[in-house]
Amino acid sequence: MKRKLLLLLVATILFSSIFAQKTKQITGFAITAPQKGQTGWKEVRLVDITTGDELRPIYKSSDEIEILNARTGKPVVKKEIKANTALAKKVVNLDFELDKKDAASNAHVYTIDDGKNLQELKLDAEKIATLKQKTLTKIVVVNKEMRDKLQVQTDKPFATNSAACAYDKKHERLYYTPMGINQLRYIDLKSKTSKIYYFEDEPFGAVTGLGDAGNQIPRMVFASDGNGYALSNNANHLIRFTTDKNAAITDLGALTDDPANASFSVRNPAGYGGDMIADASGNLYLITGNRNVFKISIASKVATYQGTIKGLPQGFTTNGAMVEEGSKVIVCSSQSTVGYFRFDLVTMQAEKVSTNESVFNASDLANGNLAFEKKKKEKKQPQVIEEPIKQETDVAVQRQNVQQEVLLRNNISVYPNPVTTGVFKLAFNDQPEGRYQVQFMDISGKVISTKNVMIQNKMQVEEFRLPGFITAGNYLVKVISETNKISIVEKITVE
Repeated sequence: MKRKLLLLLVATILFSSIFAQKTKQITGFAITAPQKGQTGWKEVRLVDITTGDELRPIYKSSDEIEILNARTGKPVVKKEIKANTALAKKVVNLDFELDKKDAASNAHVYTIDDGKNLQELKLDAEKIATLKQKTLTKIVVVNKEMRDKLQVQTDKPFATNSAACAYDKKHERLYYTPMGINQLRYIDLKSKTSKIYYFEDEPFGAVTGLGDAGNQIPRMVFASDGNGYALSNNANHLIRFTTDKNAAITDLGALTDDPANASFSVRNPAGYGGDMIADASGNLYLITGNRNVFKISIASKVATYQGTIKGLPQGFTTNGAMVEEGSKVIVCSSQSTVGYFRFDLVTMQAEKVSTNESVFNASDLANGNLAFEKKKKEKKQPQVIEEPIKQETDVAVQRQNVQQEVLLRNNISVYPNPVTTGVFKLAFNDQPEGRYQVQFMDISGKVISTKNVMIQNKMQVEEFRLPGFITAGNYLVKVISETNKISIVEKITVE
């Protein structure tokens, strides 16, 4: 009876674990329009990736929100309406423009001040007559619809839409930047009242307006070093920003293409848009709007083409990205509502992850996960071991310790994992006697260090000391038998 009850208990625990994994909720912050299928990226919501529905509103365009200076904490002074001169068409034949039908009631005439700002002229009969006598290249005539597009209220949180956000889980903030305004901003997620902070008068990139597509910033993420990184469309500006009391914004400069990229360039205008993620080893990954993936070294600013995502629906642009776990990445489209998809950084193969017929199309996704980040292991309950009747031999003690600490694989095991002291051990259990080679490699398979060992005992443990220059990250350990060419490969994490 006890045996049956024990089996039933084990089965129940196993079923509960499997069920919990299947129903595990995946969430992310998304920049969206007010409704699914709409455009205009001026709202933020926490969404359920598995259903595509909103879990919690973060910011709505109709919200009354306190806007503060990130340095001083004082309210941001409301700015004058600025003009988007990139949309303005300079008029040569003013006489023709003012004589158009309904010109008297619908025309708005502006002068361009130093090529930057528009100043509306109050028209009367005398002013119109004077202007008609001149050919002025610094005069713009627009209708009411165009006038609304020309004018931007820059102090509004999402005045020019946004396609770049990053979640700072240490401080519970959501950083973002408007597409046509070179300014870093963040939403305070801890505050009981809605608050958004601006880094005023501190250039965040080089964008001059909505028409400056190359310098717009649609990619942003927090890396494993705790800093935020943003990247312009043309890859000329990789910007780092810190989050401490003396936060600094630094333009690190332009990315360069790895020579191995061939025709796949990180600067290709066809790839404008997209998003960035980061891994646990200090690298960034750019997912471009046209599904290409580049691995970016922050130190060298070299972008290396990794592949193109396969298996996405036709016309599905990859505008937002966030890490689910391990090598799995979730992507969304700003145009399509058919679903959210996950792809694997190793295979580049995608599959649909959302279950609903439609989801919030979004210009960006964000969470605090890092690719290839090791999972936290649950603490094991101490085992109760009865006092042995007779003293065990050294070999028996070694065997018991290894069996408790590691999972044997082909009777050759590597432990501890993760490696925290710069040393790991290899346990050889019932292996043929002879010479073996241990290879320590990076994740791509490049050999970093080797060690030859001679196995002479039924149970033998060998120590492998890591080279002093090794940094934290994921690595591979390969063991090769020189007698029968048997080999195993084990992935380990170095902290």
